[in-house]
Amino acid sequence: MSYCKLLEDITQEDFSSAGGKGANLGEMIQAGLPVPPGFVVLTSAYQDFVETNNLQEKIDKITGDLRADDMTALQKGSKEIHELFEQNTILDAISSEITAFYKKQGRSVAVRSSATAEDLPGMSFAGQHSTYLNVAGSHEVCQAVLKCWASLWNARAISYRLKQRIPQDDLAIAVVVQQFVDGEKAGILFTAHPVSGRRDQMVINASWGLGEAIVGGAVSPDQWVVQKESGAVLETHIAAKEVMTVRTEEGTKTIKTPEDLQENPVLTQKEISTLNSIAKKTEAYFNFPQDIEWVFDEGKFYLVQTRPITSLFPLPQPEPEPEKGLRVYLSLNFAAQGLTEPLTPMGVEAFRLLYYGFSVIAWGGSALKYPDWVKTAAGRVYLDLTNLLGTKTGDAFVRGIGGKDPTIGEALNQFLEKKKDYISKGRSKIPPRLILLGLRLAGMMVYAFVNPEKAGKKMVASAEEEIHRLEQTSHTLQGVEDRLRFIEEAAVDVMKMMVYQSTVFSIGFVALVRAEQLLEKWLHNTQELDPVRQSLPYNPTTEMSMALLEISQKFKEQGITPSGEHPEVLKFLEKYGHRAVLEIDMGLPRWKEDPEYVIDILNLYKEGDPQDKIKKFNDGVLTAEEAIKDIVLQVRKRKGRVPARIINHLLLCYREIAGLRERPKFDLVRSFSIFRNVLQDVGKELVLQGRLDDKNDIFFVTFADIESGDNLRPEAAKNKEEYTRELNRKVVPRLMTSTGESVYTVSEQVEGKKLIGVPVSPGVYEGYVRIIHHPKGAQLESGEVLVTRSTDPAWTPLFINAGALIMETGGPISHGSIVAREYGIPAVANVVEATTRLETGQRIRVNGVSGEIVILD
Repeated sequence: MSYCKLLEDITQEDFSSAGGKGANLGEMIQAGLPVPPGFVVLTSAYQDFVETNNLQEKIDKITGDLRADDMTALQKGSKEIHELFEQNTILDAISSEITAFYKKQGRSVAVRSSATAEDLPGMSFAGQHSTYLNVAGSHEVCQAVLKCWASLWNARAISYRLKQRIPQDDLAIAVVVQQFVDGEKAGILFTAHPVSGRRDQMVINASWGLGEAIVGGAVSPDQWVVQKESGAVLETHIAAKEVMTVRTEEGTKTIKTPEDLQENPVLTQKEISTLNSIAKKTEAYFNFPQDIEWVFDEGKFYLVQTRPITSLFPLPQPEPEPEKGLRVYLSLNFAAQGLTEPLTPMGVEAFRLLYYGFSVIAWGGSALKYPDWVKTAAGRVYLDLTNLLGTKTGDAFVRGIGGKDPTIGEALNQFLEKKKDYISKGRSKIPPRLILLGLRLAGMMVYAFVNPEKAGKKMVASAEEEIHRLEQTSHTLQGVEDRLRFIEEAAVDVMKMMVYQSTVFSIGFVALVRAEQLLEKWLHNTQELDPVRQSLPYNPTTEMSMALLEISQKFKEQGITPSGEHPEVLKFLEKYGHRAVLEIDMGLPRWKEDPEYVIDILNLYKEGDPQDKIKKFNDGVLTAEEAIKDIVLQVRKRKGRVPARIINHLLLCYREIAGLRERPKFDLVRSFSIFRNVLQDVGKELVLQGRLDDKNDIFFVTFADIESGDNLRPEAAKNKEEYTRELNRKVVPRLMTSTGESVYTVSEQVEGKKLIGVPVSPGVYEGYVRIIHHPKGAQLESGEVLVTRSTDPAWTPLFINAGALIMETGGPISHGSIVAREYGIPAVANVVEATTRLETGQRIRVNGVSGEIVILD
């Protein structure tokens, strides 16, 4: 068996035997890039060493119970494994082959680990395995190889694999042995800006001596930001480089940098230009932004490693045509609903169809089924706002988004000011169909304002009729094509329905805003409106929570253990079973398919006093009615009968219609449930055709995939893997550009022991933090402060027990904020990194008036 292979003979096809680093270096040589020659000790050498010495069973025993967050145990386990490797010697057959290949190098070498788990999509093992520089002598090289093998079991590497859910068994590692370049200077180059995400910029770090001082953090390097295409230097930062790593007879060491070099630039303009050219060639060959380690010696640059920059958020697809200029993309799901999780492929498809529906409303028959302003990136949907920005309609849109998520609004304004000379000018012309639609909607708003009760009832009846029609039609469908066409056409009707619904309920909030303005003018006080916002009627999500409370009260009185088969639960699911956690993703199971979450909530409610929660809501209704009477009386005393009638109508309009604000989403999700059933029927047919393994795999392919006629098993498996990986992504940009520039937030908002956010529900509350990332299976004790990234209606049942609410996203009119106000609990939104800066069990004070969160212990 061969244990070694020259780098020049290695390609990506050797990944499993040469590891990520070895395969990349081999490809770089194939591309004609300046790479020092060398060879790879293949994974077969590691595997034979472990097998011959019976190490795997011992390793499995040591790593079996380790946790990613228990560093003490990880370090202890890692030390034990390293000792196992040190106690055994390399087989003669392996060491002989390493020696033979090494002697052909004729000089000292660098010995670098090259694991088979490296450089996988979405993962970066940079710095987790060992590297040894300036190694000379056959015995020394073999020992360095052994240490590299052992580094597969470094504590940080084990922890990272556990976090990424990479199996610990069946691992292997290769080792790269290259001619050692005794660099005068060295550094790292990113072919995309690793912080901003811009693909049109490169970032170069450089220091004197070898690159280990930079990698190890011992020195602050010089840094240049370079325009990739032109090579122009955009930013320069020359650091005081106090130390450098140099070659010695024993290996390398860190010494003080000579005084005359410490504040001198490491690179000249010509050298920067040369590096830029090499880096562009490297990126073009691998077709992905690269993290490159380089060394400069005797007037020549060498590349000693390259890997993909896995931390970059993917560019929205499909990419725009070059002549369209800089494009601006907004994550509407993030801005409007605080949703950072990815959607399944069919979940993305559903939004594509909805936006197609909007295009039909705006442009009629010329609408594209795949609108070019709808993009996807990492399973998230982004909208191209470029043509809208800079127009009056765009300005109104930015203001509206700012109301939902102030951070988005501020980020958009700041970004537009900074980029106003680069963004393609927006078109001011509005489609005639939209003008006519606007006039019709304006008429609906006037009708809703004049007669809110009738308008609300008409809106609900119209939606019920449409949902019933979709349900009935769905049962008559035959064949794959018939079912797909039904969903495409129905999505247009659903979008029309939602536009109508949103128009009607919005007048309630318009009435409230006008009431606030008048009360400020007439009474110089708007605080008395706070009770008016509580316990709004006709809210389907609130009604759902009340239904759960009533069921849990019955179960508690009768000593019944909740189950998915109980008649009360089945009755609940008949009405609300279309809902789900992350319910706007059509690809995820509904409660009627998996009622576990509903059962968890019923068990949670039983532990408290359900009747007390019901009473609190009903009392809120009475309090709101009394508050309106009191406000009207005050206005009448101060301003007279007519102003009193005006304020009374405004507040009654708000109470009558604003509660319907959850109705569009409620009915959208009902529609998705119908579509889901239809797609499962499509899935069954594709299973019979042998194109899928399971009917639910349909949600991991797209309409185009289905219509292709291809075997969909590989595509579904690949998409499942990508979706699972994206679920682990915690940071998602609210705003992006076509260059990759990503905007995550506006500015740091933490001051000492105080966190600052946007106040969204009045009141002050002290209690203990409970951080929850997902509502399913979550336990929130009565009175705890719920801290999370964002919420949707599936979270609403948890609000019953919450003493206060803190969210990392959202604004005054986002879902969680409105529900918090209705339930009368203080809430603060847009608190940067709240889930990481606060800890479960911490006692805090939440001020829903000032937006301050004070840590009390």
